[in-house]
Amino acid sequence: MPVLSRLTTIPSIRLLASRLTISTGKVGAATNSTDVERRKKIDEERRQFWLKNAQLKRPLSPHLSIYQIQLTSVLSITHRGSGIAMSMAMWTLGCGLLVSPYDFPQLVDMVKHLALPTALLFAGKTVLAFPLCYHYINGIRHLAWDTGRGFDLSTLYKTGYFVFTLAVLVSAGFASMTYW
Repeated sequence: MPVLSRLTTIPSIRLLASRLTISTGKVGAATNSTDVERRKKIDEERRQFWLKNAQLKRPLSPHLSIYQIQLTSVLSITHRGSGIAMSMAMWTLGCGLLVSPYDFPQLVDMVKHLALPTALLFAGKTVLAFPLCYHYINGIRHLAWDTGRGFDLSTLYKTGYFVFTLAVLVSAGFASMTYW
């Protein structure tokens, strides 16, 4: 007896198999009257489900309003965001330098001659340095996790605060460097 035939004797798996057959077989087109009936039944179940949720005034799930913001989720989102930001920044910088009539040292001299306030330069350099510093330091934290350590909640929070604080301090340290 083939495996699929044996599995379809279980009622819940049989229902799932029928739904998969309907949704994937013959490009979603009903091939006979039982397929049409099944599709109508599934569509009615789906309509009843959404009607019941609307009557109970349930939000779409998962909905951000039901979750409490946690440090671990913020750090995870920040790690992904910093990676995306660096990728986009490097791509934009590379393409911009390709089409620019100036080379990089000339652009640095142009910024230098703008005579921007020191605080503004420091803040700008810190913002530019933070994604790299945070992503690098948090990557080291992830490497430590690969050893199987640091997954208890107190350690997660301690290392999370440490990574964020260290990233801010290292970013500020890089921003305070003067190279012109």
